[in-house]
Amino acid sequence: MSHIVLTQCISPIHTNRDKKLEVERTLLSHLSPIVIFLDVYKSRVTKEDALKDFIFFDEKTIPLEDVKPVILQPLQPTSAIIITGYIPVHAIRFSINLNCKTSGNIALHFNPRIDRGYVVRNTKIKGTWEIEETCSPVGPCNYIFRRNSYIHLMIFCTEDAFQIAINGEHFCAFTYRFPLSDIKNLECEGHIEDIRYNQLNLNVYPDPKIFKPSRSLSLTVDSPLVEFLEVPINVRIGCEFKLGTNLFIRGRLKLLPHSFYINLQKGDTVYPHPIIALHINPRFLYGSSEPYVVMNCWVDGSWKNEERHEGHLSWMPGRDFLLTIRCEHDSFSIWLGNKMISEFKHRLKPSIINTLRISGDIVLYHLAIDDVKKK
Repeated sequence: MSHIVLTQCISPIHTNRDKKLEVERTLLSHLSPIVIFLDVYKSRVTKEDALKDFIFFDEKTIPLEDVKPVILQPLQPTSAIIITGYIPVHAIRFSINLNCKTSGNIALHFNPRIDRGYVVRNTKIKGTWEIEETCSPVGPCNYIFRRNSYIHLMIFCTEDAFQIAINGEHFCAFTYRFPLSDIKNLECEGHIEDIRYNQLNLNVYPDPKIFKPSRSLSLTVDSPLVEFLEVPINVRIGCEFKLGTNLFIRGRLKLLPHSFYINLQKGDTVYPHPIIALHINPRFLYGSSEPYVVMNCWVDGSWKNEERHEGHLSWMPGRDFLLTIRCEHDSFSIWLGNKMISEFKHRLKPSIINTLRISGDIVLYHLAIDDVKKK
């Protein structure tokens, strides 16, 4: 008897709930086309607004009508590939691949992961990914891969590496792991829309006719720099680099760093390669190798004999540091805090230096220069 009463008590509740669900389903069935229409309309409006704000539109680019790979002309040093596209509001990640003639091989995999705030570069050999390189893509306008925005990406080929620029700024390099002659096509995958591309040749990279740098920085004794120091960065040195000159670099090493470098060089182009009087390149995650620092110079079209300092590096991931480069009588001395960590004999006259270039996995806080002899 109790069972019958309980059933009779519950049944009306279930019946009312079923009717309510049925009404909701009916409403949704009628509303769904309207919701879909509104979503599509909103998407089109936001994309149109983003295109209006896009200053890097290239009329010479060709639309990619489908997602199939595009056959490229043979690549060689000075070849450049331009890609533009829209990153939708729901974007999580996308990738730009330069695929090889052999199936399963990818010469360059450029993969912005918008949901995680970093970019992966890698290659694939016989279907297996190699050791990836990562970096956090922060630019002069904060995070450079922004949802609901268009992006301009250039891949430029030099003798030994891909140089990649985003929205008018050099972003990173990726050393070749396949010869350029192996590359067959371009493929874009993931959350990127309205894709256009072009292939051309350039004599200078970054090309001033295409790229308009958003910042122009000059460092002098009287004018230290504390703003607009997003990496990678070129800074014009507005005084002579000579005996007694001290360069101060204050910043922080990123967590899980791969590497970074500091160049004291003549000229601010990436290609043709500038003359470099001092190249300092701490390397942290190079396969199974222990961290080490490479020091070298570039002159007469090539790197010279490198000096490698192995062992424990004093740079600590996530920690602030002060690096000082002192121009001595016959060498540069490099100091971390109040400890000298290395020395590099002059191979070129320090007076040729007119540009400071910094790139890699560091955050800059402060740049300053002084002359001991003036004190």
